[in-house]
Amino acid sequence: MSGFFGILLIVGILTLLGAGTLLFITLKYYWGERGTPPLKREQRRQALEEELRWRAKQIEYSKTHPIATRSSSFWDNTKVYR
Repeated sequence: MSGFFGILLIVGILTLLGAGTLLFITLKYYWGERGTPPLKREQRRQALEEELRWRAKQIEYSKTHPIATRSSSFWDNTKVYR
């Protein structure tokens, strides 16, 4: 009978450990850094301005550094800059 209770004890401990881990991960996922309250009006405006500056910078970079594609000829393996 002692072995039976030992197995029940181990299963109970592992069950509580697994449930605790799931609870911890769930709480961290929902109330961690992703669960921050929405930004205030001024913060949203600043974030939008920063995003627009970043996009303008990306567009300027893409204009000065075009994508190099392969030639349409099968035998020509050189890159073509448009």
